[in-house]
Amino acid sequence: MKKISNLIFLISAATLLLTMNSCSKWLDPGDETKVTWGTITTDTHQQEVDGNYPFYVITDDTLLFCPVNHTSINEEFEPIDGDRLILYYTIHGDDQQGEEDQTDESNVKYIDIVQMHLVDTEDFIYTDQPDTLGTDRVEPQYLWFAGGGFGSKRYLNLQVSIQAMDPTKHSFALIYDQNRETPLEDGYYCLELRHESDNDPLYTNYSTMMSYPLEGDCIAEGVKGLKIKVNTINQGLKDFTLDY
Repeated sequence: MKKISNLIFLISAATLLLTMNSCSKWLDPGDETKVTWGTITTDTHQQEVDGNYPFYVITDDTLLFCPVNHTSINEEFEPIDGDRLILYYTIHGDDQQGEEDQTDESNVKYIDIVQMHLVDTEDFIYTDQPDTLGTDRVEPQYLWFAGGGFGSKRYLNLQVSIQAMDPTKHSFALIYDQNRETPLEDGYYCLELRHESDNDPLYTNYSTMMSYPLEGDCIAEGVKGLKIKVNTINQGLKDFTLDY
């Protein structure tokens, strides 16, 4: 069985845990509110939809969400293709049979957004000086692959825990060390998760999430998955192996 398989069913719970711990602006979702991960798009040429919306969300379970209440979103929000987010939403209207029809026949849902949480989306960094990008400890909680619906990219998602007083001072980078002789080890593409705390005191635990598009050599033919080296809080240097 793939090493990552036992983590996938925990993602929903992990998402709820993170948002309750680290985001004071979340609204009370209520019993009817659902949650999903997704990718923002402003291009819907692949799918016919009713209405004209400034942006859509391609969910990680391959649905196209059309936000009917988009005009109520904060005026400072600017939808950017490829941005990742966690979305709290309700189905637009009360017709549950309509919800089933949209899901089964067209993979399109018309929703009302309750709240959005944008997730940091970064590319891999290729460097021959990896230690300049941080050597501080970080504890991975969940790592998983997601996305790919409606022509969108696939992503590596990470939820990690850090010890911090001011978590906004912390930065992360998923890097490929160009000093390596070969990018593969036992068929896995090798990366390192780097954490820079900027000398922030070890005060209390915070969780954060990030998402990296899977492109180029890391998904070339014959690559079995990713092997990610992390300087962990609890176990020191450790390799995490994820199968495609």
